[in-house]
Amino acid sequence: MSLPMSSDLLPEKKISWEFSERKLLLFIADTISILTGSISAIWYLTYRADQVFEWNFSNHSSWVLAMSVGWLIWMFINDLYDLRVAVLLIQTIKRILVGSAISGIIYLIYYFVTAPMPLSEASFSLRFAPALSIVAIAIFLSIWRTVYAIFLGAGHASQRILIIGAGVTGRILAEAFQQYPYYQAIGFIDDDAEIHGKFYQNIQVLGDRQKLALEVEQNGINEIVLAISNPIDDKLLQMLTDFHERGIAITPMPVLYEKLTGKIAVEHIGSQWYSALPFNKNSFESLNRIGKRCLDLVCGLIIGVIFASVFPFVAIAIKLESPGAIFYKQERIGEHGEAFTVYKFRSMVQNAELNGKAQWAVKGDARITKVGNFIRKTRLDELPQVLNVLRGDMSMVGPRPERHQFIQELQKQIPFYRTRLAIKPGLTGWAQINYGYGSTTEDALIKLQYDLYYLKHWSPWLDFKILLRTFAVVLKMQGQ
Repeated sequence: MSLPMSSDLLPEKKISWEFSERKLLLFIADTISILTGSISAIWYLTYRADQVFEWNFSNHSSWVLAMSVGWLIWMFINDLYDLRVAVLLIQTIKRILVGSAISGIIYLIYYFVTAPMPLSEASFSLRFAPALSIVAIAIFLSIWRTVYAIFLGAGHASQRILIIGAGVTGRILAEAFQQYPYYQAIGFIDDDAEIHGKFYQNIQVLGDRQKLALEVEQNGINEIVLAISNPIDDKLLQMLTDFHERGIAITPMPVLYEKLTGKIAVEHIGSQWYSALPFNKNSFESLNRIGKRCLDLVCGLIIGVIFASVFPFVAIAIKLESPGAIFYKQERIGEHGEAFTVYKFRSMVQNAELNGKAQWAVKGDARITKVGNFIRKTRLDELPQVLNVLRGDMSMVGPRPERHQFIQELQKQIPFYRTRLAIKPGLTGWAQINYGYGSTTEDALIKLQYDLYYLKHWSPWLDFKILLRTFAVVLKMQGQ
């Protein structure tokens, strides 16, 4: 049975953008703003009233390219392509201004210290065009990001959503919506009459499925999310099919939750587990594995040089503060459950586990030394693991390698925990940059959600993003 929908009842539709479309828009417009700022600076300094205009872009192409790449990387590692941050105008402007300050410092060092140029008329534009472009880029980026926040941010161009199911799964999704102004949850639809009219996460239960068509019509719904664990009956299936024919998206809760949070709600996927979990092997087969290994070797050699450079200083600092070994060796479980020995700079007192029982490292752990606290924050303690990467025990990017005792305990409490052993563990990973260290079973569950997302959505681009974000964590000393 088809559901009648009168077009005169529908409110004016707002523009609806997918996450990928928004990020692409941000990237393209940022690139245009950066190039516009650079070209404007060149034009201003070369086309003056007392000179004939001579456009010789080749003289400026190297710094324009470096400026463009540098700004885009800065925007990325400062989360300005995270859609939750992109709508926060004040934070965005602050990060752009900090980027300008850093660009200015790099400019002064390069043009006046490492490569000083004579103050001649010929070198005027070559010297000052980059400085002027930094100011121009900051202005253009700030204007564009202001336009985005005002017209495409909270309350604008949002998806209007109905959630079918007001149980635990639906409420978990509603909680996730609080961080995403791009989604406007109009209400829950649930057949349980006892909860009709109640609010969860400020979202009301509007009624049962009999009100579904009316709510869709009156509120201009763009998307219906299925947050129910039981199979869909024929009547509801027909209703959803009719809505889909009219251009309304029908989305399972696990799919939308992944898109919103970057993790898989492993404890709430119910009967949809087969579509939500990363059981597709194609991502890590044949050429992809070769490419990932090549990346490991290249990055491993680069980090190996850094490791060799800082080793004497870190080793001396560790020895001066605390007696004991410089390196900490421990057995961890890797790909397919194979055990291997992992190496780290020692950040705790010697014999931190006297009873031999594995213990979580917690925030403010008394076993961590002062030097250990510093090398943890900067992730320097992880550098020796580059040896594991070069040997093939680990990859640059992947789930964190865990101890056998913890895996034995966690697999009893967390569903699908051993799925993370399907690939090599990583020096860094999706869970590490999004959540950091964990010290409880609940932390382990959240990190597993991120690890499963990584397994399911792995790509060379995702690895590249994780490596860049890790670089930002090191610079900001956000390790634990």
